[in-house]
Parts: sequence; structure tokens; C-alpha cells
Amino acid sequence: MNWEAISAIGQIVGAIAVVVSLIYLATEVRRNTRASRLAAMHSMSDSFNRWIQQIVEHPHLTEVYYRGIHDFESLQGPDLVRFSMIMTQAFRNSEENFYLQMEGHVGRSIWRGWEKTIHDVMGYPGIQAWWATRSHLFSEEFAKLINQLQHTAKHPRWYREPMEDE
Repeated sequence: MNWEAISAIGQIVGAIAVVVSLIYLATEVRRNTRASRLAAMHSMSDSFNRWIQQIVEHPHLTEVYYRGIHDFESLQGPDLVRFSMIMTQAFRNSEENFYLQMEGHVGRSIWRGWEKTIHDVMGYPGIQAWWATRSHLFSEEFAKLINQLQHTAKHPRWYREPMEDE
């Protein structure tokens, strides 16, 4: 028996095994990345849906939210606290989504929809006033994004309000 031939065959089999292992590993990493992105997207939608649900299910919260987005300064006592908690939850969710996107867990096209939503929301004077009092509670990077979006925001028509020039 030629030990050199057996050694060469062993090296070839070993090399093939390494290549097969690398292909398997790459496939698993790709599958895991896809699953991670889907989980992040689900988390984003779920947190937003829970936020909306709490407002819709409680008429008083709906009224406080609507009043607050238009005139933050008119809120007093418990209504001020409610509105602040509603907005803190919304902006914490948005901040989490911002970092999911920054870390590559959410694609840029998905993030654009969320960014546009934030941009539109920042057009409401009550939210701008709330943000001015609470922006220091958020990360510097997220606050910078919100400030940029606020700078270009126009009054949105989410609830069929007329535009300022109408």
C-alpha cells in the first residue's frame, strides 16, 4: 500500500468536507439572517399595533391623544400624564425600530415607511411641543433624527384636517 496515496486521498476528502461544511454554514447564516429580519419586522408591527390598540380601545385616551397632538399646552393634570405616556411609548417604539434598522435587522425600505410616519407625526404642533420637553430622554442619535424630521415636517392630514393653506 502506498501511504502517500492514502494520505492524498485523505486530504482530498478532508478538503471536500470543509467545503461542504462552509456551504452548509453559509446557508444557515443566510437563513438565520432572514429569520432575524422577519422577527424584527414582526416586532415593529406588533409594538405599533399594541400602541394603536390601547388608544382605540379607550375613548378617553383617543380624546386625550387627539387634543394633545393639536394643543399640548392645553393638557393639564392626568391628561398631561396620559398624553406624555402615550407619546413616550410611541417614541420608544420608534427609537427601538431606528436601532433595529441601524444594526441591519430591518431593511432600509421597511424603515423608510416608519421614518415617513414619524416625519408626518412631527408636523403636529402638540407633538412638537411635547418633543421639546422630552427629547433629552432619548438617545442622541435618535433625537438628532427626530429633530431633522421635525425641521421639514408639514402639518399632516392623518385625520382629514385641512392643510394650513386650505
